[in-house]
Amino acid sequence: MKKNIFLLILSFILFNLSFCPPPAAASESIQEIQFMTENSPPFNYIEDQKIKGIFVEVLMAVSRQMESPLGWDRILVLPWARGYQSLSAGGKKCLFGTARTKERETLFKWAGPVTHNRVILIAKAGSEIHINSIDRIRSLKTGVVKEDMAEKILLESDLPTESLFRAFGDNAAIELIQDLDRGMIDVWAHGDMYARWLMKKKALNPRVFKTVYVLREEQMYFAFSKDVSNGFISVFQRALDRVKKRGDVKRILKTYLSEDIGHL
Repeated sequence: MKKNIFLLILSFILFNLSFCPPPAAASESIQEIQFMTENSPPFNYIEDQKIKGIFVEVLMAVSRQMESPLGWDRILVLPWARGYQSLSAGGKKCLFGTARTKERETLFKWAGPVTHNRVILIAKAGSEIHINSIDRIRSLKTGVVKEDMAEKILLESDLPTESLFRAFGDNAAIELIQDLDRGMIDVWAHGDMYARWLMKKKALNPRVFKTVYVLREEQMYFAFSKDVSNGFISVFQRALDRVKKRGDVKRILKTYLSEDIGHL
């Protein structure tokens, strides 16, 4: 009797297992994906005729984890608008690092996050500036890089244009850091990752400054076109998760960035 019950249970288990879908498998090789990015330090940029940056190194680590190391020639550096248009057109493509926003959520497939990107207001560490709403910024002299994301955010918030101190050109950001240090502006609006990268590159002490307000924060991902299979996305995500768990992403961030710029 017991033997019959055991056989019945075993048959039931085997019957149900036969209907379980197999684990997702990648139908593409990572070598088939065209990876695209823009020139946007510290995430991805060209220096000494070589592409480098946080996302580039993470991608290389993921490809090694997938046992199919990518070559540098697998990455195209394009203007952002052109890369975004190409990704939207379909094909086996990936654009990085891409902010995962509500508007883009259903347009692409995602793997990540790799890191965040915050647009912040930076003041001198010893200043008495405290900001709890964007209205407080109206009375301050705010430095921005012309046509940068920070400038666009502030203008969309109806900030008076006369309160903005605009800098432009290749050295605009470093000029604004110097203006902030000299007291010529009250705050500098910029992406915190770029600011930390620049401070490390120029050997500046981030403790001289402090973050006084966050204008926007976004999580940065690898965005894949919808033509890339769900199986590949799952395999890529698992490889990325292993790379993160191993501490590789933290090590890469430390290589490129200074310590945090103060605290709110």
